[in-house]
Amino acid sequence: MKIFIDESGDLGWTLDKPNRNGGSSRYITLTGLVISENDEKYITRFISDIYKKYKLTPNIEKKGANFLPEHSSFISNQLSKLSTKCHSFMIISLTVNKSKVFDALKKDKNIFYNYALGLLLKNEIVKHERVEIILDKRTIKVSHGESFPDYIKTQVWGEGHNIEISCCFLESTHNKMLWFADWYANFVWRNYEDNENSSYSVIQNATYFSEKRLYF
Repeated sequence: MKIFIDESGDLGWTLDKPNRNGGSSRYITLTGLVISENDEKYITRFISDIYKKYKLTPNIEKKGANFLPEHSSFISNQLSKLSTKCHSFMIISLTVNKSKVFDALKKDKNIFYNYALGLLLKNEIVKHERVEIILDKRTIKVSHGESFPDYIKTQVWGEGHNIEISCCFLESTHNKMLWFADWYANFVWRNYEDNENSSYSVIQNATYFSEKRLYF
């Protein structure tokens, strides 16, 4: 199984000023697209259909943040049809309320990121015999982001799970699975950060969506 990861929000802690006006985001959302290699073709076709509908330039990444609410709502309403064809498909998501994060975890952005990503992934990883985790290189905004592979292996193997785990860091430019992960990281995040739930309200109770919230 493969899990493609992206995030929305930031790793800053300037919470005494408004976000986008000198301050940091109030929330950070980490989201994973869970998909088998054989089923990736369905995601590629799904994205191609969205690009055709909105007359987007083929093979040029459109970030989730650039979709209008009515667009994100339409996209999410199409997922039920996707899920009937693509049986491995899952969206997993973790949103952190940064105002309630322990002070100790604020000391090192890398440790905080690894901790949050581990909480997102561990319960999904243990369902499978082999997992490949793919992260956008631009997602890792901290200096030692590539410490995550050792961290997650320690978390899973330390509990006795004999699972083959590999991690890689890719440029998202031409990877449509990472495009999808970016879309849904943003669509979930904007529900919390901006109270804009055009997409979240569609997927929140869906069988293909699994969500955690931290420090709420």
